[in-house]
Formats: sequence, structure tokens, C-alpha cells
Amino acid sequence: MVKAFSATSMLRETRMLPENFSRDQFIADMRAKHSRILPPEVEFSVGEGWLPIIADSLRDIEVSLETHGCLPRASVRQIKEKFGGLRIYVRPQNEAAHFPSALAAEILAIRDRAESLSMRTCELCGDPGELITSGYMQTLCRNHAGDRA
Repeated sequence: MVKAFSATSMLRETRMLPENFSRDQFIADMRAKHSRILPPEVEFSVGEGWLPIIADSLRDIEVSLETHGCLPRASVRQIKEKFGGLRIYVRPQNEAAHFPSALAAEILAIRDRAESLSMRTCELCGDPGELITSGYMQTLCRNHAGDRA
């Protein structure tokens, strides 16, 4: 059963992503810009609507790692959807190592912000969305939720 959209939900007239948006080019640009923390084997296992959230998060993660002197010793390990929200996992290169507590708190805040934004953003197009459940949890806009019904 698809969750009904609340009265406060607004269908935007324009998409967050431009019509000529290229997922492959956007990801290639992120990989080039954040190559110090984003290994080539990391998959972007999400819809294109969340890519701008990921780009902002990678920027903030990289700044935090650099500020704390941990940039060469950490990397993004996974980017995926889980329970309808975005998850970005950052770990030290050495699995036995730990981040300093201030850095760990910053990384957690960035991850939480990305997850919170994703829970209000259609994973497929980037328009405002809501979490729906129909055997599978996914955050979708009114148009994509209707397609899924």
C-alpha cells in the first residue's frame, strides 16, 4: 500500500535536476573532485535525485578529514539506500584505527544531515518527496510514488 501524501506536500513545477542532467558525468565529476576520499570501486547505489546531496556531503566530509589531519588515512567505503534513506559510510583506511572523537562527531553529523535530506527528497528525480512503504521503503515524489502504485 502506498502512503498518501500529506496536505503539506507540494509538487514542484520544476525538477531539482536539470532536464539535460547526466548521471554519468555528474558522478565522474564527483570522482575527480573527491578522488582523495572516493576510491574508484565505490558504487553510487542510489537514484540520481540524491546525487546533489552526496556531492555536498563529500565536500563536507573531505573538509572535515583535512581539518583533522586524517585525509590521507580515510575514505568513503559505501554509498547506498537503506530503509528509504541515503547512507554514506566513511572509515579509516586501517580497519583497526578509529577517528578522533571530534572528527567522528562531525562525520556523523554530515551523515545524519544527508540521511535527513534524503528522506524528504525523491531518490529518482530530486523533487520533494516522502517515505513510502509497499513492501519496500523508498523516498519518492508524488509523480514517482504514483508510478510505483
